[in-house]
Amino acid sequence: MDFISILATILLFTTVGTLIVAVAAYAAFKMRERRKPGKKTASGANDLDIEPIFLDRYVPGEAADADAVPDGGR
Repeated sequence: MDFISILATILLFTTVGTLIVAVAAYAAFKMRERRKPGKKTASGANDLDIEPIFLDRYVPGEAADADAVPDGGR
């Protein structure tokens, strides 16, 4: 075999090996995801019911009214 054939063979096996490892990693991820139990909070509420503790909700209408300058911003 010449040098180019050897490099082509190495490249082929590396590509096939990478694809095999990728499929195995994806399968392992899916099995792990299936095995993981659902998250439950202490009160049993959904994640959507949780209110932020340290953040204030921004409402554009309220902020625009509070910062309005009566003389047109001069």
